[in-house]
Amino acid sequence: MAFVFISHRAADIASAERLGRAVNAVGHAVHLDRWEVRIGDTVPMFMNDTLATADFLVLGHSTLGIHAPWIAQEFLPALAADLSSRGIIMLPVILSGAEAPTRLGGRPCLDLTTNWDRGVAAVLRELG
Repeated sequence: MAFVFISHRAADIASAERLGRAVNAVGHAVHLDRWEVRIGDTVPMFMNDTLATADFLVLGHSTLGIHAPWIAQEFLPALAADLSSRGIIMLPVILSGAEAPTRLGGRPCLDLTTNWDRGVAAVLRELG
C-alpha cells in the first residue's frame, strides 16, 4: 500500500476526488485536502505534514490555472522533496484545460482529460 498525496487547484476538486476514490479502491491511502483539512488547519501545514509521509505526489495540473497561487505553493515543495533524499515520486497529471504540456517539472505529464479510464489505469500502474 502506498501513501498518495493528490494536489490540485480548487476548481478541479471533483476530478481530484474521483481520482482519489479510484486510487483508494485498489488499497492505497489517499491524502486529499477536501477529505482531511479541518477548521483551523492551514493548507501549507497540511501539505508539509502529508509530504512527510507520502510515497507519491500526484500533482494535478490545469492549463486553466497555470498561474494560480496554490500551484506554486504545492509544486515547489513537492519538487524540492522529490529532488531530495525523501523518496517521494511525483506523478504530474492534467485534470482540466486544453493544450496540456507534455512535461511538468521535468517529468512527463499524463493527460486525464482525453481518456479518463486509460489515464487512471496508468496512474495505478505507477503506484504499483
